[in-house]
Amino acid sequence: MREYISSKAALICTAAFFISLFADRLTKYAALRLGWNTSLNAGLSFGLFSETGSSVVTAASAVILLILLILCVHCARWRGPLFRLGGGFMLGGAAGNLMDRLSCGQVIDWLPLPMSEIFFRGGLWINAADIFLSAGAAMIIFALWKERKSGL
Repeated sequence: MREYISSKAALICTAAFFISLFADRLTKYAALRLGWNTSLNAGLSFGLFSETGSSVVTAASAVILLILLILCVHCARWRGPLFRLGGGFMLGGAAGNLMDRLSCGQVIDWLPLPMSEIFFRGGLWINAADIFLSAGAAMIIFALWKERKSGL
């Protein structure tokens, strides 16, 4: 018999997805409407591969989102709530940045990292989606480490 993801597990992942996506869209909207300083990122994380063209980066982003979705659905059956929460945050963050790429060909970053201009021309800029992606990855790594440590 095929195991399906429980409704509680699906709720955790889905809620995290929508919370992170909503927070990303809201903060980007506020940044543009309120005239915050922003930076447009045509590449992947930290501007990597920005010279390859927006269609290649958009396609890569879509593939990454699809892989995250498959992993989240596949692994959520036997992983704990922290893993599901992290997966939902990562999916929401990836979806938020993909929506930017599809609508304007670039990601809207609005939060400059302090002192990053010392090491990188123009400094490093991030957005709420990047924060959720990083936090989600950290949650998944911690959940897997915790499972391994307890012998599950």
